[in-house]
Amino acid sequence: MPPIDAFRLSDAAARKYQDHSVPAMFAPLAEATVERLELPADGHILDVACGTGALTRVILQHLPGKGRVVGADLNQSMLDIAQSLTTQTNHRVDWVASDVTALPLDAHSFDLACIQQGLQFFPDKPAALAEIYRVLKPGGRLCLTCWRAISPFNDALAEALAIHVGDDAAQKARAPFSFRDGDIITNLLRQAGYSIALHDGIILQRRFEDLRAQVLALPVEQDMREKGEAVIDLILDDISTRLAPYAQDGVFIVPQEAHFFVATRP
Repeated sequence: MPPIDAFRLSDAAARKYQDHSVPAMFAPLAEATVERLELPADGHILDVACGTGALTRVILQHLPGKGRVVGADLNQSMLDIAQSLTTQTNHRVDWVASDVTALPLDAHSFDLACIQQGLQFFPDKPAALAEIYRVLKPGGRLCLTCWRAISPFNDALAEALAIHVGDDAAQKARAPFSFRDGDIITNLLRQAGYSIALHDGIILQRRFEDLRAQVLALPVEQDMREKGEAVIDLILDDISTRLAPYAQDGVFIVPQEAHFFVATRP
């Protein structure tokens, strides 16, 4: 089980995440998620592992009435960016730096909790789901997205890294997709006491307009830089070759599939 500190990000890493990963993946996924959710009027909503607030901001834009939205994340560096990007709203907005298994929030205080691409990184998933269950009101809902297939981009990246860098770097490239079995997720939710109201899928079309910038914004950047610029060029050429079927007018447009769960607390 990875230690909690393995998931703490520097200010620079948080900024890189916001500049590259959010527009490429997490903002479109947030829009697709909220389109599928009926947000409760005047609702109290918790965004767990909120990162730099991609989903939090979309919720604030669409939440009817006057509610409360809490963004919680392990990383204060992420929350600082989230707060700076959140514009004035009629809703109450709070940011909480906390481990998901020990949220400093009252029991039975939220109508809806969301986890966008965070569950796979929680070291203790049952404890995290139990803690979210604790803060949900009876009848409250948990919305969960988690990748359901390895992205062709990450697969191409991992294959290139295995050849030119090593197996450890390749494993990092596939890590976000390591927890993708829908049956296992379903069982975890049920064991935590939730009832499954919906299990569907979301397919994003991820655009790679600047492949080099987007690859070097990933956690494998340091592994690649240690090998030098010539190896980075080889990796980028290798990825481009593998993604050739997804090329459209000089841009790679690659599908990325996610589970979409809605579960309820009885």
